[in-house]
Amino acid sequence: MATSTITESAFVMTLNGGQDEKGETIVLTKSFRNIKPAAAEASLLSIARKLAPLQQHELITVERHDSAEITD
Repeated sequence: MATSTITESAFVMTLNGGQDEKGETIVLTKSFRNIKPAAAEASLLSIARKLAPLQQHELITVERHDSAEITD
């Protein structure tokens, strides 16, 4: 049976960068790498909410990106 082990984690804050000349939303991202794979999602969300007021743009979403190694 194959198993996977998370080898790298990051969380990404998606920010509203306003609108372009066509009226479409400009989406900006800030990535924070080297997050402990065992970090709880609630903790990452809490950190993002604390960082959001320090950003120039409004927070839209928070995502977690994990990379995993799959072995036999």
